[in-house]
Amino acid sequence: MPSAVQVQVLEPKIQVPLLEQRFADLKKALVKPEHKQKVIESYAQLCKVLENEANFIAKNGPSMVPEIDFQEVKNNGGKLPEDFANLVRDRGCVILRNVVPEEQATQWEKELIEYTERHPDIGGNPPNKPQLWNLWWTAPQVQIRSHPRVIEAMGCVSQLWKVNDPTLPVDLTSQVVYPDRFRIRNPSKDAEYTLPYHLDSGAIERWEDPVNRSNFSAIFEGNWQKWDGWVADKRIEAQSDMYQTGSSCSCWRSLQGWLSLAHCNTGDGTLRVLPNLKASVAYMMLQPLFHSGQFDDTQPTFPGAIPGSTQFRPTTEFHPHLALEKSVIGIPPVRPGDYVYWHCDLIHEVDKFNFGSRNSSAVYHPCSPLTPYNIDSVVSTRDAFKTCHVPRDFTGAFAKRLEKDHADHGARLENVLTEEGLKAIGLKKFDVDEEGLSDGQREVRRLANAKLGFV
Repeated sequence: MPSAVQVQVLEPKIQVPLLEQRFADLKKALVKPEHKQKVIESYAQLCKVLENEANFIAKNGPSMVPEIDFQEVKNNGGKLPEDFANLVRDRGCVILRNVVPEEQATQWEKELIEYTERHPDIGGNPPNKPQLWNLWWTAPQVQIRSHPRVIEAMGCVSQLWKVNDPTLPVDLTSQVVYPDRFRIRNPSKDAEYTLPYHLDSGAIERWEDPVNRSNFSAIFEGNWQKWDGWVADKRIEAQSDMYQTGSSCSCWRSLQGWLSLAHCNTGDGTLRVLPNLKASVAYMMLQPLFHSGQFDDTQPTFPGAIPGSTQFRPTTEFHPHLALEKSVIGIPPVRPGDYVYWHCDLIHEVDKFNFGSRNSSAVYHPCSPLTPYNIDSVVSTRDAFKTCHVPRDFTGAFAKRLEKDHADHGARLENVLTEEGLKAIGLKKFDVDEEGLSDGQREVRRLANAKLGFV
């Protein structure tokens, strides 16, 4: 390798796990021979960029996370201001302040706490003292998913994405419910519940699934600076659960998100992110191709990506140029009613401790656009709602008792607050005659209506 493109060798402290030999063949298919030298040069440049960016992030801390009051968004026609939206695309995360009134969010937390006190045997994580509860259909959760301002907020951030081909069957303006859980994390100096650096929605699938891999083609051509992580065209059929383990995500969540139900300061049992989407993703996708600073596509190694895992896990040992100790920072303080979003490819983790004096409480509720891949998910979600059963992606979650056995569960129509909420959970027909729809939007709505049994 010429000296101009030398990469500082940061050796892993432990041996990279070997996968089946077929993954060596997969690795060889990632970079075409005509792109090899350009990839080598771009990787060297990328490692230098990451070093500078880690120092910049560490210097600025939580202020790296963009934030805006939701009323300002509403005053702007329900759209993020253009310059602000571009900053969010760059950082990969955003906080919308005051999406719902603080009083309402606080009341939801109170109801959730009371529910867990009535049903302590429902279980969660950790098993001995749950903080992430195995509950999906409480009244607050169902109400939050269908609340008009929550739906407005999701419509706002979904506009960060774009569809280049208007004939493709994808509708970013229609969301489907992906029923997730909630956390009530008590103040504690013990790391009773934590979640280290990771990306959700699959692991090896980012490389192994051809459609998923195609989202990163610019990176494998040596043009990581031109990679656009906000184009939905090839996301809509990308698989994130090739191994169908019963605990992986079978829905494309364009933006992960949670609604805060409590006052929580930076570092007090909340979210930490790496606020540089493009460079971090480019490095993670290319890193398996480099060993001891040299390009090597012969080994069946994809560190952090275990087949059948629910998450891809970058580590300080296997991804040293990310400088995770410096580049991952805690989000700013949040209040009840604030909505936190982050891109589906953004590195994030959970604080090891909650050193605060109050609970760190939030309901997880991501953006999941209407796509062919997500139609099956909403059909399954509708059926689970009707029977108050565990959603299909969480069948592996252990519980001593099932939620459907609770007389006070919230899987009832009166808790679905809006018509858009009914559509999102598969209980109402999507409007195919709405003015201004693209051909692709109309088509995916037709597909959804047919699959849901609406004539």
